[in-house]
Amino acid sequence: MDLMTAITQRRSVRAFGQEPIDPAVLSQMIEAARVGPSAANRQPLEYLVVTDPETCQALYECLKWAAYIAPHGDPPPDGRPTAYVVVLRNQELELAAQAAYDVGAAIQTILLVAVAQGLGACWLRSVNVPRAGGLLGVPEGYTLDSVVALGRPAEQPVRVDLAPGDAGLEVIKYWRDQSGLHHVPKRALEAVLHWNRFGRRQPG
Repeated sequence: MDLMTAITQRRSVRAFGQEPIDPAVLSQMIEAARVGPSAANRQPLEYLVVTDPETCQALYECLKWAAYIAPHGDPPPDGRPTAYVVVLRNQELELAAQAAYDVGAAIQTILLVAVAQGLGACWLRSVNVPRAGGLLGVPEGYTLDSVVALGRPAEQPVRVDLAPGDAGLEVIKYWRDQSGLHHVPKRALEAVLHWNRFGRRQPG
């Protein structure tokens, strides 16, 4: 799969097949994130991969999904993730004001590797951090920042490209139709691209 295909096909998946993921694929995700950009090259991120079924179930109970349509966006009991990547920030190494940028770059890399490997993924920040940290044995000196849920996709959310004039918080809310198909609105390219000076919509 070429890079642009992976980028444009990536959607947050919230229903998963139950076959296990090859540990080598999970390691590849972390290898890709490891070599990515980092503020001042401090490299504060570490990754805790969860594949044990009992631990996956316990971690699932620490998460909240799809706030706009809760609880309809929760994975079904037979469609929950089969693996997670938990992103940790080493407080001794991080530049606190820059940590969010390191995390964003790393997780986008993980998501794109997942798509390229035929996996579905969902980045979650609505996490019961004390409960999840205790479950996973996260020590003092580390911040549990995010969780990426993973598995073989059991749904195919669709992108809805908005018209250039569409704006406001109401039009960007994702939804599910009567068949359960998940729709994700995206602002039009013409609405977000400026050339050489703000407001110029054409190159040159």
